[in-house]
This record gives sequence, C-alpha cells and structure tokens, in this order.
Amino acid sequence: MSTEPNTTGLDLLETPGHLLRRCQQRAHEIFREMLGGFGLTQQQTALLIALARRSDASIQDLADVTGTDRNTLGDVVARLIDRGLLERRRAPADARAYELRVSASGAQLLRRMAPGLAEVQRRILAPLRPAERAAFVRMARSIALPDAVPASATPGRPRPAARRRSSVRRGTGRRRTRSGTAA
Repeated sequence: MSTEPNTTGLDLLETPGHLLRRCQQRAHEIFREMLGGFGLTQQQTALLIALARRSDASIQDLADVTGTDRNTLGDVVARLIDRGLLERRRAPADARAYELRVSASGAQLLRRMAPGLAEVQRRILAPLRPAERAAFVRMARSIALPDAVPASATPGRPRPAARRRSSVRRGTGRRRTRSGTAA
C-alpha cells in the first residue's frame, strides 16, 4: 500500500496556489515589458511609491505595505540611495533612527513612470470584464492581507483583532521579551 498522496486527480488550472504564481509571472512580464527601461524592479518601484505616499513611514510600515522582509528592504533601500532615488538622514527626534524620503530624482522618475504604471495595471486586469476588476482586486487583497481587510469589505466576516508587533532591538535583529531581555 502506497503512503504517497494521490495527486493524479489534481488539476493545476483549479489550484489557487498555481494560479496565483501564474498571475505573478504575468504581472512581472508586463511590468518588465512596460517599465523595464527605467531599471527598477517591482520591489523597488513599490518602495518608492509607498514612501512617496507616506513620507513618515517607518521601515516596519514600509515592510508591511510592500510585503518585503526588513532585511531585504534594507538592501532595496541601499540600492535606491546609491542611485540617488532615496535620501536617508538621521531622525531629529532620535539620533539612532533614520528617516527616508524620496529624492527629487526619485519623485521625477515616479512621475515619468506613472503612465506606464497605470498601463501595467490596466493590462494585468484586461482579461477580466470591467465589473470583475474591482472584485478581483478586493479578493486578491483578502488573500494577500487577510488581517488587514476591513469587515465592511468582506460581508459576514468579523473584523480581525489588531496584530501585535514584536519589538526588535535595533541592530541585533533579536526580539525583546516582556522582561526586556533579548530573546
């Protein structure tokens, strides 16, 4: 008797995980085709947009909004600073912290990219009927950010409890316990 799961009846075109990966592949191809000449990745573009929309965002806020872990985000930030698209300076209120902002060059680049970014979104959703597009985005948001979807956007679903963030000691990557010691 075999202990392996029976996958012979599995249809990849009916599996959400496979379809989401294929959607991401298509989105990446369209992004690269439309905006590849600007020399930014989707992650870098997302970070620039997020920071342009909210200049007071913390690194954790940016990580949450872009879906990028903090270590990777640090690498992305460094690349954008090297290209002159972001500026970093010490925070006046806390000399240990840095503030990031989109530089004039970064803002200009985003303005030049804006028509292409809109076209990328249009082309991603083009296979859907107009009435399906908003529903698709709402459902994708529910899957991508299950704790962030307001109850009003998902009828019958209770509003999730606020997420607790662990406190991470600066520079160590180690979480602080309730007693204040590093774990």
